[in-house]
Amino acid sequence: MRFLGSIHIAVGILLLTIGLGFYADLKGEQMHAQNVQMQVGLERLVRLNQSLTSSMSLAVAEKNTLRAASYNSVQTELEATMNGLLALTQHMTVASDMLALAQEQQALRLVENQAFGHMRDDRWEAAYQALLGGDYVMALKLYEINSDSVVGSLNIELANAAQRQDYLRQASLVLRLAAAVLLLWAGWRYSSRLQADLAEQVRLRSEVTQANEALEETVKRRTAELQEANSQLESLSTTDSLTGLANRRRFDSYWEQEWCRAQRQATPLAVIMLDVDHFKLYNDHYGHQQGDRCLQRVAEVLRASVRRAGELAARYGGEEFVVVLPGVSGEQAAETAQLILKALRAEQLPHASSPDGSVVTVSLGVASGIPDESASREHLLKAADVALYEAKSLSRNCVVLSRAV
Repeated sequence: MRFLGSIHIAVGILLLTIGLGFYADLKGEQMHAQNVQMQVGLERLVRLNQSLTSSMSLAVAEKNTLRAASYNSVQTELEATMNGLLALTQHMTVASDMLALAQEQQALRLVENQAFGHMRDDRWEAAYQALLGGDYVMALKLYEINSDSVVGSLNIELANAAQRQDYLRQASLVLRLAAAVLLLWAGWRYSSRLQADLAEQVRLRSEVTQANEALEETVKRRTAELQEANSQLESLSTTDSLTGLANRRRFDSYWEQEWCRAQRQATPLAVIMLDVDHFKLYNDHYGHQQGDRCLQRVAEVLRASVRRAGELAARYGGEEFVVVLPGVSGEQAAETAQLILKALRAEQLPHASSPDGSVVTVSLGVASGIPDESASREHLLKAADVALYEAKSLSRNCVVLSRAV
């Protein structure tokens, strides 16, 4: 990203300016110390030269060598000062001027040494001529002029160097300011980008949440639809398509379940098996479609008669039906069978080909008992079936309660 590159550039500039500032400060301190040394050296140089000239002039004027007694020590100090100045200015543009000034100074010292030798020999006239003659005075004047010129040049060069250091410091400050501005810009860009990224994350998170909620809702709806479909499928698989009652598969499962419960709880279990009388003659006379309608009417009667919790009416096969009555004795089951018989008679379904009457009738066999471990569930069903055939063998249109259980 561009703002990351800007941060790198700004950091690089800051490091560079810190180095430049450190260099400028160090260089400035060195130059200041050097300037002080040169200024002190130049002042000492002028003072020592004046001292030498003054002592020699007084000695010649008064013809007293004691006036120049300190000449040698002052000259030694003057040479040391000049050598120090030459060392300090050797890398400066005034180095050549300083070297020329040192040579002029040596020339003056040679003349002074000659005069000093004359004074020791009491040749005061010769000493006077050497010091106060035109050549020495002229050389001394030139030396003073050149000395002032060197001082001026040195001051100018030092001022220029100080100005360059100021420029360097100013450039360093400008670069630092630019780096600070660049850092502020990069920080603002980074903050803006971060806020944009956070907003985008919030948006994406919201979209993901909405998508998840929509997906969960879809899954719930599809699960409910699947459960409903499974329920419908299960209902279809356990429901007789013609009558809407439980089919034989459902009856077998339910009968086993109720048998085990009655056996476990030692409670009675009753079953009613019924068969439409002369149903083949009905089909032959009215046709199969009307026969199906007859079975549907019988199923409606059973559905209306079997309403208590736990009771089940099912189509056992063909025109045969079965009713399961948990917790009911044989007499109570027989009463329920009589109610079914009366309800079907009340329907007054025509049966013109019936040898026993003009309406549809049924025969019912009832069996009830408390299951034990020695008995099988088929035993009670067989007893009800035997009672059904007994009812058919009698006069049909009746209820027979099995006494075999």
